[in-house]
Amino acid sequence: MSYKLVFFNTFKKKEWNDTLKSMEGNQNFYLWDVIKYYSQFEDIINLSFALFEGKKCMAMAALAVSKKKKEFAFGPQYCPDPLTSKNANNYLRKKILSNLRQQILSIGKKYEISKYKVFCHPICFKKNRPKLTSENQFYNLKWSNEFLVHNTIIIDLQEKEDDIWNNFSKYHKRNIKKTSRKKLKFQVIDAKSEKKTIISKFSKFKRAHYLSAGKKTRPDSTWATMKKMIFEGNGILFTINFKNKDISFIYCGVHNKFAWGWSQANLEEFEKDLMPRHFLEWNVIKNFKKMKFKYYEIGERFYHYDAFEPSKKETSISDFKEKFGGKFYPKVFFISKLKN
Repeated sequence: MSYKLVFFNTFKKKEWNDTLKSMEGNQNFYLWDVIKYYSQFEDIINLSFALFEGKKCMAMAALAVSKKKKEFAFGPQYCPDPLTSKNANNYLRKKILSNLRQQILSIGKKYEISKYKVFCHPICFKKNRPKLTSENQFYNLKWSNEFLVHNTIIIDLQEKEDDIWNNFSKYHKRNIKKTSRKKLKFQVIDAKSEKKTIISKFSKFKRAHYLSAGKKTRPDSTWATMKKMIFEGNGILFTINFKNKDISFIYCGVHNKFAWGWSQANLEEFEKDLMPRHFLEWNVIKNFKKMKFKYYEIGERFYHYDAFEPSKKETSISDFKEKFGGKFYPKVFFISKLKN
C-alpha cells in the first residue's frame, strides 16, 4: 500500500467533516470544531491528519504536540483513538493502523516526542450512527506501556422515560420534584434559535462559568468555537430561567443522535434554595429523548486508585452525575513511549 498524509490545516472545514463520514470509530471527537477547540489551548501544535490511498481516505488521526511536555496530546486532553475506513474489514483495519503507527512515530521523531497519549471511548460510530461497544477498545494495548480506565456514565435514551426516571437516586428524585413546583423555565438554545438569543444566552453562560470558577479557565477563542457550534448544529445550550434571570446552564456537544455533556455552570446564590442543576439535567435528558437521540453521556465517574488521583471537585461532580442512574462503560487511556 502507498499512503499519503494530508494534514488538518490543508483541509477546508466542510472537506474534513465530509471525509469524517466515511470513517468508523469515536467520530464525534473528530469534528472540525472539536479539534479546533482543543487546539486553541496554550502550548499546542495541531498535527491532525488524514491518511489516503489514492483518492480514498483510509484513516484519520487527531494528533497534537504539547511543546513543553514533548508529548502527543491536546494539553491535558489525550488524543482520541484513530479512525479507520468504514469499508475496511478487520484484517485491513489492522494493516492500516500499523501503517498509521509508523506515520505517528515518524512525526514524533521530527518533534522529539517521548510519549503518545490516546484514549478510546465506548461510543463507536458505525455507518454514521452511535453504537455502544467494547469492540477493539483495548487494541492500543499492543503498543502501550501504561493504561488506565475510567468509567463514563451513559444514559440509553431508547429506554422508556419512566425506566430512566426510576434509575435516578431518591435524593435526585426528591429535589427534582421539589424544584418542579417552583416557577422555573427550561430553555433550549440551538441552531433554530434567533441569532441574538444565541449570542445573549451564551454570553450569560460564559459569565456564569467565570463566576463559578472564580477565574478565566480557557482562551476566549475556545468559547467562540463553542458558540459557533450552536449556530452550526453541533452544540446545544440548555438553561433554567427564574424570575427572568438565567441561573443554571448545561452545554452539550451533539453528533448523529449522540449527545455528551461538555460544560456546565450555575449561579451560586440560587443553588441552595432551588437546586436548579438537578431539574435542568432531567429536562435535558427528556429533551434529547424527544429528539430521538440514542445516547446521552453525562460524564465520567472518578475514583481514587493507584494510577489516578482525582480532585475533590472531580469526585463530587462525578458522584452527582452517577445519581442520574446511567450505566457505566469503560473509557480507556493509553500511554506509549516513543523511541527517537
